[in-house]
Amino acid sequence: MRFLFISRRGASLSLATRIASEGHKVNFFVNNSNYKVLGNGIVEKAKVGEFHNSDVAIFDESGMGEYASKMEKSKPVLGASMFADLFNDSLEYKQEVLKRCNLKLSNEGGEKIYVTGFYNGFNFITPFYSYFKKTKFMEKDLSTETECAGCLLFYHKADKMVKETLYKLRTELKKINYRGAITFECSVTKDDLFINNVHFGFCYDSFYTALEGLRQNLGEFLYGMAFGGVKRIKTSKDWLANTRVSIPPYPFKMSSEFKEDTIIGGLNSENLRHIFLRDVQFEDGVYKSANSDGYLLSVTARGLTIYKAFRRTIRTINNLKIKNIQYRSDIDVGLQSKYDKIKKWGWI
Repeated sequence: MRFLFISRRGASLSLATRIASEGHKVNFFVNNSNYKVLGNGIVEKAKVGEFHNSDVAIFDESGMGEYASKMEKSKPVLGASMFADLFNDSLEYKQEVLKRCNLKLSNEGGEKIYVTGFYNGFNFITPFYSYFKKTKFMEKDLSTETECAGCLLFYHKADKMVKETLYKLRTELKKINYRGAITFECSVTKDDLFINNVHFGFCYDSFYTALEGLRQNLGEFLYGMAFGGVKRIKTSKDWLANTRVSIPPYPFKMSSEFKEDTIIGGLNSENLRHIFLRDVQFEDGVYKSANSDGYLLSVTARGLTIYKAFRRTIRTINNLKIKNIQYRSDIDVGLQSKYDKIKKWGWI
């Protein structure tokens, strides 16, 4: 099978390398000049004009629907569409679509939880997964907001929360040409579920965490989702954890004073199974920063308890040798009680 990954910030770099290691043909294209060296020496780069040499095109983030609409004329596309861009970017259009599904956005509070489903163009693939994430850059939830400093994820069946969110989109989904992930950001109380936001496209670092629990060939899974042939995937029943690793000036914009190579020591064939590389290149026999944004990698792990899963991510990080390394060691704090409460209420 031949895969083309089209990326804005390197989110699918490790996905591409993993699929290549399974024996598939892979090309990787970065649609952003600020990230042009990202992935060098790690994966085969594609050039404009070579996009026809693939069976499936995978967009690792939304916002590239125009490219996706052109490519879907000759091959199935995952993760992007014109509809997804309009839905994600236009609050008015999002509210209009949700209204047709008897759903609505709300700012009401409660315990925050996210639920994601993979849609294959015809049906949702089971199981689903839910996750909690922490977004503040520093421990004890201090400092600036990030996309994700770390998260806890678990797979599950079509529970009450799925039926009140993702399943209500099914009629509308049949009208559009979209294949990929759909995520609801929810706040729940004992009696009510409030939808804070809905997003079409792969989200990070939750997608990495979900792949830690995938128990089958990644290339076959993505190929099957693209062609509508996969209805169920094999997944772990463990807790799945993720901790993000960065270097300065992340989470702030990269500047010239920080654009010096940072060597990433300690990577090997064993721990790379649990590491998702981002702002990284391979040069002169070593992994080093690509100096695009400072978000180097994410470390994933699984465990029988939440604590054990996160301790494994920290153990992996401690075996790396990175100057000025940044990460949070307290992602797990408070998550067990949050999960227990939402489960007691019957949502999961």
